[in-house]
Amino acid sequence: HSNVFVGNLAEGTSQEDVEQAFRPFGNVQSCFVMSKGGRTYGFVKFANVNSAARAISNLSGKSGWLVKLANNDMGPGKGGGGAGPGEKGGWGAPKVKHSNVFVGSLQEGTKEEQLHEVFGAYGGIRSASIREKNGQIYGFVEFTTIEAAESAVGAMQGPACPPGWVVKNANWDTGITDWNEAVPHSNIYVGGLALGFTDSQLKQVCAAYGTVETAFVKSDKDTGKTYGFVKFGTNAAARRAIADMHGKNEWIVKSANNDSHSGGGKGFGKGWMDGWVWQPPASKDDMKDDSRRTEGPPSDNLYIKDLPPGITEQEVTSTFAQFGQVMECRVLRWDSASSCAALVRMASAEQATAAKAGLDGTIHAACAKPLTVALQQKQGSEVEDHCYVKGLHCTTLPEQLDTLFSKFGKVVWSMILPTPFRMNSSSVPDYAALVQMESPSECKAAIEALNGTTPAELGTPMSVRFAEAKTAGERIETTPNNNLYIKGWPVGFPDFLLQHEFQTFGNVVRTRLLGNPDPDQPTCAALVQMSRVEEAAAAMKALHGKAVSVSRLPPMHVKYAGREQAPGENLYVTALPRTITEDQVRETFKRYGDLQRLKLLTQHGRPETHALIQLSSPELAAQALRDLNGTVPVFTGPILTVQYAMKRETNR
Repeated sequence: HSNVFVGNLAEGTSQEDVEQAFRPFGNVQSCFVMSKGGRTYGFVKFANVNSAARAISNLSGKSGWLVKLANNDMGPGKGGGGAGPGEKGGWGAPKVKHSNVFVGSLQEGTKEEQLHEVFGAYGGIRSASIREKNGQIYGFVEFTTIEAAESAVGAMQGPACPPGWVVKNANWDTGITDWNEAVPHSNIYVGGLALGFTDSQLKQVCAAYGTVETAFVKSDKDTGKTYGFVKFGTNAAARRAIADMHGKNEWIVKSANNDSHSGGGKGFGKGWMDGWVWQPPASKDDMKDDSRRTEGPPSDNLYIKDLPPGITEQEVTSTFAQFGQVMECRVLRWDSASSCAALVRMASAEQATAAKAGLDGTIHAACAKPLTVALQQKQGSEVEDHCYVKGLHCTTLPEQLDTLFSKFGKVVWSMILPTPFRMNSSSVPDYAALVQMESPSECKAAIEALNGTTPAELGTPMSVRFAEAKTAGERIETTPNNNLYIKGWPVGFPDFLLQHEFQTFGNVVRTRLLGNPDPDQPTCAALVQMSRVEEAAAAMKALHGKAVSVSRLPPMHVKYAGREQAPGENLYVTALPRTITEDQVRETFKRYGDLQRLKLLTQHGRPETHALIQLSSPELAAQALRDLNGTVPVFTGPILTVQYAMKRETNR
């Protein structure tokens, strides 16, 4: 969502101060500052998620501020700002109707089955859960409709209520869901409506599932189709509507491609366009010209631009290692959605010159993706001269797509399609595109030649240049000594594993893991003191630029997914290293067939990664659980940077 929490504000910080700091990153819809328990903090609501992401990336840590996504979404609000109709609401949030019921004062041993038994008489139940906090046992029941929830709450105020239970409408509309049911936002698309269906009729139908902020119906005169969009107050309400309405009356109900913001009447159309999506990249002509920027003189330091989003230091190091030894690599990120830059230091100026000559203007291998190319399906029929392309890397340029398909005939028209982007997604999404050829035969030839291939010519070319030279005052020379500074050590790996890595080269006097100022970074720095300079030199020569290889990795835990852990094809894996990759998880599970779905889950500030995995059958999942639970996953750690530490000057 687009709601940002701002903590560690100085006493006396005003709403105007906070809003002024955040305004450069996008349209601020509302801002709210408050003090509680001696702490001052605030919330900022942007018009879209992209602005929120940029603000977090740039402001967190500056002036001591803690800037992150708020736990809950919030609406634009009025006046001084505040939370609106998000998943949990917030300060100044308007009350939203929903179908979640709170059940308090439960006895120890109460089961979810009992909640289903007691409340099932009042309507369909989507989920029921039991929780415990500070010795109090309570539960939540989510009904399929508001009417059923209100009926249950009303009945439970009388003799139908089990002794001691407290039943009321839940404060928040959160609903229990699993990873298969999650929706990215609270805006839904409703297709297949009858001609003449009105805005008010659509709003009335959807109001059964939660507060409806806007409803809009449109008819396409060319196709004769009628469809609509509905913006709910919460994601949970949208999820209920999709689950219950899809397929009824032959309607197609699903999450809309984009989110929309509150609006009314005809203004809804404008809000519809404000969602955060991956937009197709600019053409080469529209890209910023950096040719006039000053380039440093030939040296061992390189500055690389236009690297793919999400690229790792290990991938950059591997690319430049073709031209010599990479002494140091640092990836510079704007956010999780934009192209990256990097600083690379080679072992010599000659190696850096060779890398620049070999890589400048080339496309990084991470952009190479296998394509799926087929005839476009439209209204259930194939369009014989239209190709539908899936699997394009998100940095693919429109002219690159045209050039690729023009090998098979004349390209009449092409378009790279925007792709919905979810903030907490574990990977960068691929693009899809439409390409119209001049004839069906040319279209067929393109499909036969390209489907299943991995073209190397798609993606934004890298820009490699010498880094700007530092002044004499900025340049710090380190002399060989017995203290080593290490970068790239995986977060969560204890210091005894670090000692084990270095004791092969001599006596390790002491080690120290350095705290990471950014808790979401998967690696940290460390200091290692060897007993002699020669031992430190040997360790640096052997380990610098090499991947972490730990023999005593903690075992992973594999169990069935879901609260009940019922047998099925879905598995939940915990205790994975923070820096593990999707490819390494797939390698771990490869003998049990292709994974139908894989999602890596990281939590803010936590040193481990979890994974949700779907196998092709319950039998394969059961076998994987038996074989892999308590074993070590396939893992190759990040690339280490090892160099001599600088001795601090003291007055003692």
